[in-house]
Amino acid sequence: MNHEEIIKNLGFFGLEQIDSQVYMGLLQTGPVSVGTLSVKLNIDRGKTYRALNRLRNMGVVSTTFSNPTLCSAILPKEALSVILDRKQDELITMKNLSEKIVQDIDVIVKETDMQEISSFVIIQGRSNIYSRISKLLQKATGVVYLVGPPEDFMRMYHTTIPERIQLIRENGAEVRILTEISSEKELVFIQRLNPNEIRLGKLPSKSRMVVEENRQLIMSGALTTSMDLNDENDSVMHTNSSEMVSNMFSLCTLLWDKSKTTEILVAPKTKKVRSQ
Repeated sequence: MNHEEIIKNLGFFGLEQIDSQVYMGLLQTGPVSVGTLSVKLNIDRGKTYRALNRLRNMGVVSTTFSNPTLCSAILPKEALSVILDRKQDELITMKNLSEKIVQDIDVIVKETDMQEISSFVIIQGRSNIYSRISKLLQKATGVVYLVGPPEDFMRMYHTTIPERIQLIRENGAEVRILTEISSEKELVFIQRLNPNEIRLGKLPSKSRMVVEENRQLIMSGALTTSMDLNDENDSVMHTNSSEMVSNMFSLCTLLWDKSKTTEILVAPKTKKVRSQ
């Protein structure tokens, strides 16, 4: 795994790209002042300060009380363990609270099925978006298209979406993924979502579209390549408007019919992705 891949993979632990660069820089330089680190990494001093604050709050960077203040990186094994422990604690807390919250909400408002009224909802924040996609999949019964750039599907692997896909497939639904692939590594990663089929084709834009036939549509604008699962700049529209759902499902079907099936060929020394 090279330096760029490490930076990218640290995104799965909640580190933004600049956070990962600063953390890797500290590992290489050892204890250093903010100013010196900023110069060595060629990163704006203000951005370096903000990245260090985030890293310190995550428990992966420590600072001294000296003047000037010196920053040090916690060793990777310990740092990632700290992040994982915190995530597990958060998950346990959410699980313990979820049932009570649902019960309390049911007392306050009568739950209304989204399919009864045509609605448009804007969802902000990547974690909220993946949660909404997971909920759409949970209730799916027919054909569902997931269309988007490979980075989006690679991020989805670290959510509950793969589990939802497996469950609805067992119940007879069909999940089709359409994307553009630049490497076999990306395709292998996306295959872990375990859809019915993956096809490669030219997408009209770098946007995300999840549409279930005759039911629901989740659609976004252009996506960033950040691997941060908590990116607040990501947003989507969720609707059950029959006209929009029908139009986007027809578009996805057209793109699907024009796309190519995939087959991975692994040669003794080289690896290629072949479309047919």
